[in-house]
Amino acid sequence: MNLNRTNKLLLVGFCIVLYICYSFAISNTIMYYTQYKKKQQEIATDSSMPKLTMQLVQKEKQLDEILSNYDINISESFQNDLLKQLTLYSNNYSLKIVDFKEPHIVSQKGFTVTSYTFSLEGSFNGCLALINQVENNPMLGNIKHLNFSKKRNYKTNTDQLFLEVVMQKNKGI
Repeated sequence: MNLNRTNKLLLVGFCIVLYICYSFAISNTIMYYTQYKKKQQEIATDSSMPKLTMQLVQKEKQLDEILSNYDINISESFQNDLLKQLTLYSNNYSLKIVDFKEPHIVSQKGFTVTSYTFSLEGSFNGCLALINQVENNPMLGNIKHLNFSKKRNYKTNTDQLFLEVVMQKNKGI
């Protein structure tokens, strides 16, 4: 009976030692081996880099071709270009540019965001048509906010519609 008890203790001790060895040595070895295999696969995929660069060059040519279809003129003053486009569109839709405020510039995370605020006066349909023209022209930027307000002119006893627009232009630093 004494021998049987020692054998049981020996078997339990052996299992505990085996578990400790696995938890400290063998599991780390298996983890490092899987990392090694992943790194080997990454190195093997890097050998296909010339194909990837060729695909990226073709993609760049396609994007340049698409951008060349738009009438993008790089000028020194985006604000002047925006004002010219707004004047052209507002003449077409019988609108009046009431206010064009100084741009607000914010730099965050490597980007410069410039916000332009301007106000228009005219008909609702004319304002919507102008906004549609501005949205469909990718070189002008993105419209971030619209505020329609109706004000009463007591001198002429008529209602006037005002539209305040906030546009943003993003540029990487």
